[in-house]
Amino acid sequence: MRAGTHWSFHVDQLFQRLRLANSGDQALTELGTPGRTEFVAICAILMATVALSIDIMLPALGDMARDLGMDGDNGRQWIITALFVGLTAGQLVFGPLSDGIGRRPAIALGIGVFVAGSTLCALATSPEVMLLGRVVQGFGAAGPRIVTVALVRDRFAGTEMARLMSLIMGLFIMVPVLAPVVGQGLLFLMPWRGLFGVLAAVCLGGGAWLLLRQAETLAQRRSVRPRALLAALIEVLRSPRPIAFTLAGGCCYGALMGYVNSSQQLFQDLYRVGDLYAVIFGASAAFIAAATLTNARLVRHVAMERVCVVAVAAMVAWSLLFLLLMSALASQPPLWAWMTFNCPVLFLLGLTFGNFNAIALRHLSHIAGLAAAVMASLNTALSLVIAAWIGLNFDMTTRPVVVGYVVFGALALGLMLLPAIRAPQKLQIDP
Repeated sequence: MRAGTHWSFHVDQLFQRLRLANSGDQALTELGTPGRTEFVAICAILMATVALSIDIMLPALGDMARDLGMDGDNGRQWIITALFVGLTAGQLVFGPLSDGIGRRPAIALGIGVFVAGSTLCALATSPEVMLLGRVVQGFGAAGPRIVTVALVRDRFAGTEMARLMSLIMGLFIMVPVLAPVVGQGLLFLMPWRGLFGVLAAVCLGGGAWLLLRQAETLAQRRSVRPRALLAALIEVLRSPRPIAFTLAGGCCYGALMGYVNSSQQLFQDLYRVGDLYAVIFGASAAFIAAATLTNARLVRHVAMERVCVVAVAAMVAWSLLFLLLMSALASQPPLWAWMTFNCPVLFLLGLTFGNFNAIALRHLSHIAGLAAAVMASLNTALSLVIAAWIGLNFDMTTRPVVVGYVVFGALALGLMLLPAIRAPQKLQIDP
C-alpha cells in the first residue's frame, strides 16, 4: 500500500509540474481565443496530420517498397497499416493524458513524438526500421488527432459540435484531395525520404499556431491515477449508444481505408493511369469533402443519427447493386464505371464521419478526453483490421473493395439500429 501511495505521489508531482508549464493559459484567455473560422482551421490542420501522413505517401509507395526491399505487391500496404497500429495505441495514452495535464501540453508532446518518428522513417534503410518509424509516427500523431476532438468538445456540444466537426472534416478531407498531387509533385523535386521532412514541418507549424492562439480549454483536470482512469474507462464501455456508433464508425472508416490502401495498385496497376493517379484519387476524395460540408447544413434540420442510418443504408444498397451487376456481367468494370460507382459511395460515407464523434461524445462531456481516446482507439483498431483484410486481399480487381463496402456497411447499419430499437425517439427530426 505504501509503495502504491509513494508511486501516486510522484505521478501527481510530475503532472503538477506539467500543469505549471501551462500556467500561462490565463493570460492567453485574457487576450482572447481565436474566432470560429480560425479555430476550425487550426483544428483541421492538427487533425490532418494522420491523413497527410497517409496520402502524401501514396504516390511513393512503389519506390519505397523497391528501395527498402519489401516482398510482394501487397507488402507495401504495411507502410500505411503500421501508422494505424501506433495511432491505436497512442490515442489511449494521449486522451487520458490531456484530461490530466491539459489539451495544449498533450498536443505539444504528441507533435514531438511525431517528428521523432518522421526522422526515423527518413533515415530508414530496411523495412523493419521503416515500419517501426511509422508506428512511432502514428503514436505521436494520436496527440493532435485525438486531443483536438476533446478540445472541440470542450467548447461545443451536440448539434453545434456536429456542425463544427463537419466543417473541420470538410477541410480535413481536402488533404486526400490535394496530398497525392502534392506528393507526386514533391517527388519530382526530392527523393521520397524528403516527404517525411515535409510532414514534420507541417505538424510543427500547426502546433505552433495552436500554442500561440488557443488558450487551454480544459476547465477541470481529472486525476490521472490508474483507479480514476479505470473508472472512467468502465463508464465509457457501459454506454451502449456511444459504443454502438463508435463501432459503426470503425466499420465505415475501415471500408474507406480498405479502398485507400488498395488505391495505388487499383489505379496504377489495374487501370494503368500512371501519374494521373494522384489527380483521379484526389477527384474521388473531393466527394467526401463535399459531403462533410453538406452535413454541416443538414444536421441543422435532421437528427445526426438519421443522417448516418440513411447514408449507410443507401451506400450498402448501391454497393450491393454494383456487386450483383459485376457478377452478372462477369467482367471487370472500366475506369469510368468504377468512378461512377465509387464517387457516390465516398459522398455517402462522408455524410457520416462528422456525426459519429458528436453522437458518441454527447453524454460524456465530463470525461471528454478519455471518452474520445477510448472510442477513437476502438474505431481505429476495428478499421485497421478491416482495411488490412480488404487491402491484403486485393487481387487486381475491384471486387474486394466493393465486398468491403457491402459487408462492413451492413454491419455498421446493424450496430446503429440496435440502440435505435431501444430508444426510437432519437431518430426523430430535430425541431
